[in-house]
Amino acid sequence: MRVLFIGGTGNISLDCTLEAQKSGIEVYHLNRGTNRSRVPDGVRTITADIRQPAEVEKALGDLTFDTVVDWVVYEPAHIETDIRLFSQRTAQYIFISSASAYKKPVTHQVMNEGTVLHNPYWEYSRKKAACEEFLVNSYREHAFPMTIVRPSHTYGVGWFPTPFGGRDFTVPARMLAGKPVIVHGDGQSLWTLTHTRDFAVGFNGLLGNPAAVGEIFHITSDEALSWDEIHRTIGRALGVVPKIVHIPSDFIAIHDPARGAEILGDKAYTVIFDNSKIRRFVPAFHPTVTFSLGMRWSAEWYAGHKSEVIVDPDSDRRIEKILDVWQKV
Repeated sequence: MRVLFIGGTGNISLDCTLEAQKSGIEVYHLNRGTNRSRVPDGVRTITADIRQPAEVEKALGDLTFDTVVDWVVYEPAHIETDIRLFSQRTAQYIFISSASAYKKPVTHQVMNEGTVLHNPYWEYSRKKAACEEFLVNSYREHAFPMTIVRPSHTYGVGWFPTPFGGRDFTVPARMLAGKPVIVHGDGQSLWTLTHTRDFAVGFNGLLGNPAAVGEIFHITSDEALSWDEIHRTIGRALGVVPKIVHIPSDFIAIHDPARGAEILGDKAYTVIFDNSKIRRFVPAFHPTVTFSLGMRWSAEWYAGHKSEVIVDPDSDRRIEKILDVWQKV
């Protein structure tokens, strides 16, 4: 089987690349070539900018694929371009959507693939929902062979996922320095975090799977933890007890609108996912990486990669600003 990943070196897509290779799939990456150090051995790289369709056409030549996965689609115009580029080149097109598009505020804490998409808080989620609508119509009207996948909060080795980011070391650095960290609300709402290695197993089973064409899936862990426990687990991996300050989500949104939109549109609610559908299609999908194990892996990774210990000064200032205003109130 031959699969094309548009992107392929990101947080989720890298482990999906590795899992596909383990299955004997021939993997191609199409990207601008800016992260060559993250490309696994054996991957064939096509250097082109997906936002430049003529450049992509030339780079692809006469190549065809069993599946094309676009990891970097954020609005319907991107979908339109992909349909023009790949409708005659692939038997399956997978769009990476987002579980954050599910209805907010929630009316039922257990989400399945039939839950309505509606997010008035976060533009990112609304655009993903619009992409889905465009794709579903293309499947119904023109038989474009789409599959939609909705990751939720998915993290890899080297990540410490929090409401204030996870890709850098800003929040862990605050914990290690004994500085307060913000947890929205009362810290007791439940949240699902999924390791990329588990996600990749479920995702891999959809590649080239004709039964998955025309279908929608979310792929998540079954472990749900409170936000307080998430922060305590990160602290244990780092060897510290975090100083948690609870601040209402609405207050955060007032003083940091961008962060507030993400929290109110996604992380402020208890959300548990019904994974029965992905298990029906991919029986091998059984998440095994607990959040505690994932955080130990991240702590060990940083211990061996000191140059990657990066604190985002802007993010740190925004956290300090919210804390300062909250204390004054």
